[in-house]
Amino acid sequence: MKAETKIEAAVAYFASRSHNAWRRKFHQDHPKEKRLPRMRMRGGALVDINQPWSRLDARAQKDNLVAARAAHKALSLHPKDREAAAAYVHARWVARNRRDPNQPKELFRAYRDLPEIEKDKDRAHIDRMKAAIAAVKKSARKATKGKKAAKPAKAARRPAAAPKPSARKPTRRKPSGRKRVAVRKPGSARKRVKARRRA
Repeated sequence: MKAETKIEAAVAYFASRSHNAWRRKFHQDHPKEKRLPRMRMRGGALVDINQPWSRLDARAQKDNLVAARAAHKALSLHPKDREAAAAYVHARWVARNRRDPNQPKELFRAYRDLPEIEKDKDRAHIDRMKAAIAAVKKSARKATKGKKAAKPAKAARRPAAAPKPSARKPTRRKPSGRKRVAVRKPGSARKRVKARRRA
């Protein structure tokens, strides 16, 4: 699997699972709003984000994919620094949602000034992206092993085929019609010659 394909696979894996995980948590924290629409501005329009990923509006899906790419970028910039990666994720979230009037104003501040409960949300993005990358790598390894196992073994050399019988029918020799000549013993001709002379 190519590097770009792996990135997109990890992004898609992260986006769908991250949204569904947020939705489950939202339902736990707000059970009365479980079946109510939660309208948010996405792509210049208000859409209901309280939907499973499979039925989520394409504009909301796009927003989740953008967030996933930000998490992947954060890990590539800060692979060993979870807090720096989480701070990058938060900065990108602020840039995307600054014009959304539904977002609490206290969230539009530097990462270091956020309460721990809000920092945990950005850290969760980093942890989920790590899990997504690991899952894609594992899937790619399995696919590679499957392809190797599916390759047919080299065919054994076949024994040389026996020559095909001629299509021509065997011809039988016709009898020549000649009478068989008896073989005479040597000396018999001489005896006949002498006998003639005596006569």
